[in-house]
Amino acid sequence: MAASVVSRSSSSFDTFAYRSRPKVTIELAGQKDGLVNSYTTGDCIEGSVTVTAEHDTRFDEIEITFEGTSKTSVERATMPGRTGAYQTFLRLRQPLEPSAYPTPCVLEAGRAYEFPFTFVVPERLLPHACSHKKTNIHVERAHTLLPPSLGDPMLASNGKTLLDDLSPTMSCIAYLIHASVLRKPASATPAKSLASAGKKVRVIPMVDEEPPLNITDNEDGYCIRKEKNVKRGAMRSKLGRLVVKASQPKPVQLSPPDSATSDSVSSAATIHLRFDPVSDDEQPPRLGTVWSRLRVSTFYSAEPWGDFPSLVCPIVWAHMGRGSYTETVPLSTMCVALAQWTKHSPATSTTGSLGRCDSLQSTSSDESLAGPTACFAGGVYYTASVVVPITLPKSKAFVPTFHSCLVSRIYALDLTVSYHTPNANILTPSASLRVPIQLTCRPRAATLPKPTEVEITQQEVDAEFFTPRTVTSSTTVPESELFLVGRRQPQFQQPPEYSVIPAPNVPVLQTNMSPRV
Repeated sequence: MAASVVSRSSSSFDTFAYRSRPKVTIELAGQKDGLVNSYTTGDCIEGSVTVTAEHDTRFDEIEITFEGTSKTSVERATMPGRTGAYQTFLRLRQPLEPSAYPTPCVLEAGRAYEFPFTFVVPERLLPHACSHKKTNIHVERAHTLLPPSLGDPMLASNGKTLLDDLSPTMSCIAYLIHASVLRKPASATPAKSLASAGKKVRVIPMVDEEPPLNITDNEDGYCIRKEKNVKRGAMRSKLGRLVVKASQPKPVQLSPPDSATSDSVSSAATIHLRFDPVSDDEQPPRLGTVWSRLRVSTFYSAEPWGDFPSLVCPIVWAHMGRGSYTETVPLSTMCVALAQWTKHSPATSTTGSLGRCDSLQSTSSDESLAGPTACFAGGVYYTASVVVPITLPKSKAFVPTFHSCLVSRIYALDLTVSYHTPNANILTPSASLRVPIQLTCRPRAATLPKPTEVEITQQEVDAEFFTPRTVTSSTTVPESELFLVGRRQPQFQQPPEYSVIPAPNVPVLQTNMSPRV
């Protein structure tokens, strides 16, 4: 009878406790009102979870996790509707000692229970986060790097100013701290969540520079070299042929989140031009204006990418459950009318090729210059170079270049050069290029390796450099030189973890060895 009363009381207690859910709040260290906490690789995410209940509530476990998720949505091409994918690529769990829980595990009414947590933003993901099939051996390394937060305007900056991160609504990468109050039933069914809460954080990981892309002149999606005929007018004779070429510039290094540095986020691209006239008397065209624009492309898919996405065949992707979204951001407009052409005759070009190169000039620097055109006959030609600064506007939020299983982000630089011919044209002729460019994120200054400092006293300096030394033919080292000899010889120090292992006894090599019996 008593057992039935206890059972009935316990059942009614559980029902009543389930109806009055506990309240879970998450507080982050350094949290400011109206701002979103931002982190990068190696940062510690510290805070606490506070649980309160209006009535006594039984529980079994408090689960605190740091999660990273990716979500995509793609319009179907064959039938109306959408398809998508959801992936939890990161899940770090905060271990809690049994002593952190009250005894018994009951949340008393009106009492606050605080559980601290600490997470470290990792540099890489575990291998099982990218277990799909791949057609490129380098995909797994790229997919196991931590992707940045993407697709949430509140997380594009510090949360105080809404900035556009140039991503579509069909893709989203989010990080959050999640806390749950779990109750495990008596049966083998999964644990039930009595209450839960989540707090979003912004993560911009540290990204190193990758090797430049190997792009040919006829590469689809990019154009690093272009040739055009230069005419006196629309219906007039040809003056010559113009070549415009540019290589992949150095990456733009983004500052880490909440960085106090005032350095401008910029890089530079160099446009090399060459003009091959039809005759030695023809002069090169006068340059006009250079426009630069940043092309931002986001790729998303309902299935994991087996290879790196490219800018080709975006229409075919709709039948494969994939999509892309591209926006163009204007960067700069600069007048280059004062740019000077350098004349090269066959004699100077021959002697110049035999001359010595600067020690700071790479042996492959000629590859970045605009080569001769197909109609070049070996006569006079002209060359010029224009340096285009690349500075990202502060009105947009940019993330580093990355590739993940479902979402990727790449950047390209559009460069357009206009020129003027001797006779005025209705439309100003121009030549356009599209070169790839990377966006990286440098680490915090506190995480950079510091050089080891060795303090040397003045006595050691005097003993090392100003003490007279005796030169003798004897093999015996004087006692006065023992200190100097010891200082000159490099000393090998074992790592601390190997200090407990005794050094092996090395046998002495004998000159006269008797045969073993």
